[in-house]
Amino acid sequence: MPGGSGQHKSMTGSSEDAMGVRVRDLFSQLCIANDEDLNQLLLHTEVRWLSKGTCLTRFYNLFGSVIEFLENKDPQLRDNLISSKKDVAYLTDLYKLFSDVNLQLQGDDLNLIKTKNRIAAFVSKLLLYKRNIGRHEFNNFPNLSRVLFNNDDLLVYCQHLENLHRDFKERFQDVLNMVIPDWVLDPFSNVNTAGSSHLEELIELTTIEESKIKFKNGYQEFWLQCRKNTPQYN
Repeated sequence: MPGGSGQHKSMTGSSEDAMGVRVRDLFSQLCIANDEDLNQLLLHTEVRWLSKGTCLTRFYNLFGSVIEFLENKDPQLRDNLISSKKDVAYLTDLYKLFSDVNLQLQGDDLNLIKTKNRIAAFVSKLLLYKRNIGRHEFNNFPNLSRVLFNNDDLLVYCQHLENLHRDFKERFQDVLNMVIPDWVLDPFSNVNTAGSSHLEELIELTTIEESKIKFKNGYQEFWLQCRKNTPQYN
């Protein structure tokens, strides 16, 4: 993850500590010693790897049990986790946001237009999250809102979100800079905005009465049907 030197290392270390417990023998003992969801979590990780976001969320939900268990098992790891709880809380909330947008980028009905819209929205929201945290508004960071932190911590998280925003804009610049012609979204209202190479065919297409009925189901269904029924528009 992008971030500033020491602060980035601190948050990365917090995440790695959280993930590290899962793969230690200590974690197996912890699962046996508790009647909570840990046994299900251990079974789940044996079947398939959890995503970082899901694993971090489940780990944080069991944070108190983990700390209690590590008291005599691994005091140094316990102390590291306690001192980094606010970072783990922030990363847990952040990964939840990542997971949400990742789900939005899946599905059979996904296309380039929807992909651009959803990525652009998330990139813009990163600055909104930064502004909200700076104002002590934690609607999207419920775990962080329940731990002790100071203004310096919030400055680190704000800077991290700003770095993420810059990094996402760079990584997805091809998608974000993609131009969607108006006539693709609404060929009936914006037919004259099409280039000369498409205008004649588009006029023919939009004057077919059946086309108007197809468009009622949305632009995606409209173009899929056009591609299926009129191969010359592929």
